[in-house]
Amino acid sequence: MTLGDKIYQLRKERGLSQEALAEQLGATRQAVSKWETNQGFPETEKLLRLSSILGVSTDFLLKDEQTARSAEAGYYVSREMAAGFLANTRQVCRYLGAGFFCWAITGVPYVLLRDIPELRLFGMAFFVVLGVILVVLAMFTEQESYRVLKREPLLFDYAYLRELTEEYRVRKRKYTVIAVPSTILFVLGVLALAYTARGVVPWSALHVLIFLGWAAGLLGFVYALGMMESYELLVHNDQYASRTLFRLRRRLRQKL
Repeated sequence: MTLGDKIYQLRKERGLSQEALAEQLGATRQAVSKWETNQGFPETEKLLRLSSILGVSTDFLLKDEQTARSAEAGYYVSREMAAGFLANTRQVCRYLGAGFFCWAITGVPYVLLRDIPELRLFGMAFFVVLGVILVVLAMFTEQESYRVLKREPLLFDYAYLRELTEEYRVRKRKYTVIAVPSTILFVLGVLALAYTARGVVPWSALHVLIFLGWAAGLLGFVYALGMMESYELLVHNDQYASRTLFRLRRRLRQKL
């Protein structure tokens, strides 16, 4: 990855326009554009300020990553494979989130059918079994061909990596909009049930709303978190592959 590629990617990750970055650097937008297209090179002073603004070291900016990684085997990811991986992960997250939704919603028949024990037990068992089925479906939906992406350092066409980074920047906002209220619903549900278990709040039909909110929170949180992690795996693979646990697992697989 060239210096221009790194400046472009880091600028996009931080939501900066060329004009905004140029203003912070005391440079022109044209100068930043030339750096990103490798038609120019920043002065030493500008390079130091650039590393501070982008939150990376000057060594990272100047180091030829393509050369550094040439000695380390990597798995090349095509545009089609990355798109297929994201689509497959989306389906897995839907099944998994729906499974957690069913487990959380078992509280609905528990509340509404308290006067009919047999029917209440049947309703709770139904949602528990349905949740198990959906989680198992999620496990079997994950395709073996994509698991290699979690086991090897990944190599991309740099032009496509730029597109993928921009796509993630846009979609991350959507997933954040889903994840934040989902987390709030989940926490509120846990607190409400905790106060009910202590006898502070008596059981009532309104607890149906608590379980529905709790279930919706779990569904949204599991889906949004799973999708963000899948994009992070691709877009920030260097950080993912540098983790100690990742390296240990890879060395063990190579030896075996």
